[in-house]
Amino acid sequence: MYKNFFDQASVLIFDLDGTLYEGTEHFNLHVDNLKSKLNNDQKEEFKAIYDQILSGEHPVQIGKIYDGKRDIVWTWDPFTEELTEARNWDDEIVEVTDAPNKIAAHEFDFKNWVPIGDGWWPPYAIARHFGIQIDTIQASYNRTKEQMAELDGYLQQTSGLKEYLKELKKDKHLVVCTNSDELDAKRLLKFLEIDEHFDELIPSAMKPVHTKKHFDYVINKYNVKPEQVVSVGDNFMNEIAPALQLGMKAVWLTDAKEKPVENDHYVLTDTLAQ
Repeated sequence: MYKNFFDQASVLIFDLDGTLYEGTEHFNLHVDNLKSKLNNDQKEEFKAIYDQILSGEHPVQIGKIYDGKRDIVWTWDPFTEELTEARNWDDEIVEVTDAPNKIAAHEFDFKNWVPIGDGWWPPYAIARHFGIQIDTIQASYNRTKEQMAELDGYLQQTSGLKEYLKELKKDKHLVVCTNSDELDAKRLLKFLEIDEHFDELIPSAMKPVHTKKHFDYVINKYNVKPEQVVSVGDNFMNEIAPALQLGMKAVWLTDAKEKPVENDHYVLTDTLAQ
C-alpha cells in the first residue's frame, strides 16, 4: 500500500537514520558504549532492562515519554497531546500531582521531557536511570555514529533502494529531513551512494520539536497540498504523527504490528526494499 502513496505523491520526505539504511546492530553498539560507563553489576542490570524493553516487557517503549525529572515513563497521545498514565521502572502506575496534563511536541526539551521515538532512545532512558550525565550520553551517541562508518556491518545499504530512488526522482521531489548534522548526514548519504537522488537536505532538524515547521516549509516551497506529500521514517513521533496532523500521508518503517492510532493516511512496513 505504501507504494500507492508514493505513486500519488509529488514530494517525499525521508528521515535518514533508521530509514535509508538497514540494520539495528548500531543500537547494541550504543548500548555497549553506555555500559562502559558503569560498574559490572550495573552493566548486567542495564542489559537486563534493555532486553526487557526489546521484548515489550518494560514500560519504556517506542511512543512513550521519558520524564527525566521524575525518572518515570508516560503514555502520551500524539494527537491530543495528553499525558495519560505514568509508570515507574517496576511497571507500576504512579500518581503524579505536579505534572502538566498535556505537553506539546515543541515543549520536548530532551532533558526533562524526552520522546522515545525510535531505537536510539531506550538506551538513553536507561542511561539516565543509572545516573549517566546527558553530555556523556551524547558523547556515546557521537562515538557510535563514528564507529558505524568505521566498522564493518553497521551501515547496510537497502537492496534496490538506489534504483528505486532514481526512478522516483524522475517525477517527484525527494527531500531528506534528519536530526543528524549536515556533515554527518552528507557523509552517510555519500557512503550509501544515494546522495545524488535528493533535491534537498534539511539537517539538524530538531524533530519532533520543529517537524511541522520543516514540513510546512516543504509544502510551501514545492507548492503542493499536504495530501500530496509523504513522510517516510522509523520514528512515529518525529515523522509520522506530525505528518498526519498536517493532513500529509506517511509510511512508518517499523516492526510494530498495530498502529498506535487509527488513521487511513499512513501504513506500516518494515522495509523500503524492492
